[in-house]
Amino acid sequence: MRIGCHLSIAKGLNTSVELAREVGANCFQFFTRNPRGGAARRIEAEEIAAWNIMRSEADLYPIVGHLPYTINLAAARDDTYEFACRTVAEDLSRMAAIGAEYLVVHPGSRVKLSVDEGVSRIVRALDTVLARHNHKTMLLLETMSGQGSEIGSFAEIGLILRDLGYPQSLGVCIDTCHLFAMGYDWRDALAVERMLDDADKHVGIERIKCVHVNDSKFSPGAHKDRHELVGEGLIERGGFVNILGHDRIRRLPMLLETPVDDYSGYAREIAKLRAWLWTE
Repeated sequence: MRIGCHLSIAKGLNTSVELAREVGANCFQFFTRNPRGGAARRIEAEEIAAWNIMRSEADLYPIVGHLPYTINLAAARDDTYEFACRTVAEDLSRMAAIGAEYLVVHPGSRVKLSVDEGVSRIVRALDTVLARHNHKTMLLLETMSGQGSEIGSFAEIGLILRDLGYPQSLGVCIDTCHLFAMGYDWRDALAVERMLDDADKHVGIERIKCVHVNDSKFSPGAHKDRHELVGEGLIERGGFVNILGHDRIRRLPMLLETPVDDYSGYAREIAKLRAWLWTE
């Protein structure tokens, strides 16, 4: 199983390898730049060369970049929209340069636009971005909780994929908390089958490339995105075993984004998941 967590590369890619080893991760995710936006750290060729050797020796894969939360590909404001398009394009190139397998982005928030209008803006942005990308890193659209005007249900992501012609460079990242908030109650094994049916119908199960693992502070169907430590929220152990232990899911990389006090707390979270999934 590939189980990892969200780490920082602020002190260099090589340092992140040591952090992963400390917590028992064999894959990890990181923000490509400040999560609230801003300039990206320059990663020099020498750092990348050393990183490639270290990650290979540590058997770290896949590596997943995550774009800042401020990126809104559905934005109606031209300046916000143009910044989002430019940043996604830049970070796809940066991730390809370091050999990251995936780059995750929240699809966007339509605010006062209709769903069709929001989807249309996302499609227009990605059509341009992906046409210029070398496809070494796959862009993943994350499933969302349905909070406010955010776009991110399987049906909505399916519309984006369809209108783009189902490009091979575009996939999906699912989030256990977000989908729980959408109404998939993992404590019922049938909810996992329903989710997989919905995913296959709208996006194709084969396009799901990784899982964000988070417990939830709120009930299923609440449409509230509030992460909790694994086993301390409402999903419960049985819910995680149902979803993550499923044959179609357990082969995927699992990335914890739980609210630990500091990165060392992920060691407990990773050990807990491995124990739960190994014994089931």
